[in-house]
Amino acid sequence: MKVIDASAFIDSVSHGERGPALGLHLEDDLFAPDLLVSEVLAFFRRKLQQGKLTQAEADDLVQRFRRAPIEYLHTWPYAEQIWQWRHTMTAYDATYVALAADLGATLVTSDLRLARAAAGLVPVIAV
Repeated sequence: MKVIDASAFIDSVSHGERGPALGLHLEDDLFAPDLLVSEVLAFFRRKLQQGKLTQAEADDLVQRFRRAPIEYLHTWPYAEQIWQWRHTMTAYDATYVALAADLGATLVTSDLRLARAAAGLVPVIAV
């Protein structure tokens, strides 16, 4: 069981150099806080506006995202834990860590800052 963050999901679908390595770690039951939806779509929108994606490429990525086998869980139950970790990570990052901790899952991320902050709290795979 794994919790995937936005950085790992984006890297896994964007055909970047980390994609193949991430793919090896995503063959499991995947979970994410519902926050993932806003973070991923905001990233695709930004890349579209910057001209780094065509409309067709962005639409394809959104459809791939919608088909991804990820089970989404609400973030509000983790508010207290997220707040407690405010000194060591952002609320966004703490949401992924709190979910992983609650599920007893491994966090999969491409964000090395998040990986360092989560070390010792949950198992982490940083690619």
